[in-house]
Amino acid sequence: MDYDEGMKTLTVNQARPRLAKLVDEVHAGAPVVLVHNDKLVKLERYEPLDPEYDSPELEAMLLQAVTGPHSPYSKQDLLAIASKVRREMGRK
Repeated sequence: MDYDEGMKTLTVNQARPRLAKLVDEVHAGAPVVLVHNDKLVKLERYEPLDPEYDSPELEAMLLQAVTGPHSPYSKQDLLAIASKVRREMGRK
């Protein structure tokens, strides 16, 4: 996390009663750092991607979802898993 010494820094207890105001400040472009024990969390504006427009970020995210660890198993993968399970079941 990039931490700027000039950035507003508050403990979680200090931020709790004025969270709505802090969110407004962050939305206006002023990131805030929250401190809880020895942990830092940076609150910053988030702009969701608009799927109505061609977005390289959205395309990359979708491609990662399709080809990532959650993609469907191939027939070869399933046969290998079934074979492994059969071997392990035979040992018991």
